[in-house]
Amino acid sequence: MGGFLPICKQDLIEKAKNYQFTDDPNKNFEDLKKFQEEWGEIGFVTFSMKDKIQNEFREIINKQFDKLKIDDSERKLLKFKSRLDNLQHKPQSNNKIRHEREKFFNKIKKLENNITLWENNIGFFNSDSVQAKEMIKDYTNKIEDAKKEIQVMEEKIRLIDKSDNE
Repeated sequence: MGGFLPICKQDLIEKAKNYQFTDDPNKNFEDLKKFQEEWGEIGFVTFSMKDKIQNEFREIINKQFDKLKIDDSERKLLKFKSRLDNLQHKPQSNNKIRHEREKFFNKIKKLENNITLWENNIGFFNSDSVQAKEMIKDYTNKIEDAKKEIQVMEEKIRLIDKSDNE
């Protein structure tokens, strides 16, 4: 990892906060991922400071990821991965993670049902009218957004499943 060896988590927070972005979005992305990996490798802090430090790091790393010039879906996944990494270090994390997985699964089912309903509704419109064309466009956009959201949630479920196997 080169010159990325901080003495403690507080040092890593400062490095993440002061990270200077380059013109290469892939390098920036990899560097931010390294901060996250290193965070997990450093070890634990005293129990009384744990939540404060975890939250501070997560907030800073999320702000830095927001600055990346990457797709919104990828940004959501990166933020979730950071949250998942933090959840794994908390008491009763398995229950919280399982609950999170179940929540995503239920949202996917709901979105799939909505997509079916919206596709069905499109079939009832007379596509000759301007108003119907506008409504068809709205439903089509809703369907595309829902499909993208399903892909993100499916990837989040894969991340959870992968973390269970590690």
